[in-house]
Amino acid sequence: MGRIHYKLKKRLYRLKAFRRKGFGVHSPFTFHLIVNVIEAKLTYYAFGQLFPYRKIIANALKNKLENNEVEKSLIKKYKEEIQIVKSTEGLDRLLFRLMNFWQAKKAAYCGGGIGLSIVYMAKLDSRKEIACLDRGDVFATYSDDLFQNYMEFRNLKNFDYQEILKENPNFDFLVFSENTSSEILSDFLQNYEHLLAGKCMVVVQNPHKNDAINQFWRQMKKLERISVSLDLFYLGILISREGMQKQDYVRKHRF
Repeated sequence: MGRIHYKLKKRLYRLKAFRRKGFGVHSPFTFHLIVNVIEAKLTYYAFGQLFPYRKIIANALKNKLENNEVEKSLIKKYKEEIQIVKSTEGLDRLLFRLMNFWQAKKAAYCGGGIGLSIVYMAKLDSRKEIACLDRGDVFATYSDDLFQNYMEFRNLKNFDYQEILKENPNFDFLVFSENTSSEILSDFLQNYEHLLAGKCMVVVQNPHKNDAINQFWRQMKKLERISVSLDLFYLGILISREGMQKQDYVRKHRF
C-alpha cells in the first residue's frame, strides 16, 4: 500500500469515525470496554519503568546507521523501525490495558521488527508466558538479547509458528504486528480454530498500514465467531465472546 493511499484511508477514517466515547454503543460490555479501558486516562507503574527503554532502543538503532554498521539494503528497514519505536508508546500502553482487562491466561505476539509491544505484554504478569511467533527477521537476535538479557524478561519464549500450530494452544489474547508475514496471516485464516480459545481477543496493530495486514483485518472481521470489531485506525480489536450480537465499530481515538 503506497503512502498516498494510506493517507487517503486515514482521511476517510476520520470522516466516518464516531468520536463520542462509548455513546451510540448498545452493548454494555462494549460500552465498558470503550469508556473504561480504551478511553481511560489511567496510568500504571509499569509504564514509567518501560518508557526509558524506548529512547535507548531508538538511539541504539540510530547509532548503527550513523556508524555505517547496517547493510545498504536494510537502511530503510532500520529507519522505519526507529519511527515505530519512537511513535508507538500510546499503542503499547493501550495493549497493556486491553490485556489486563481481558485477564488473559495464554497470550501470544506474532510479527517481526523489534516488537517492543512484547515487553508490555510480558510486564503485566511475569508468571505468565508470552509466546513469540514469526520472529525470524533481521531484528530477531537483537530483540532476544535486549528483552531477555538486558531488560531481564524471563517469561518470553520463541516458538516456530508451524510447530505451535500442531499443539492447539488455545490463545485467548493474540496480537499481530503490521509486519507479520503474509504467509502466516494467510495460514492463520485457514487454521484459527486450532490456535484460538473460544473466548478470545485478537489485536491487530496498524490494520490499514499495508495490503497484507489490511486484507487480514477485513477477513477476520467477517468470521462468524467474531462478535465485535473496533477499528481505531492505528489499532484493530476483535472479540470472540458468546452472547453478543455481531457489531463493527469505527472509533476515533488519540494515541
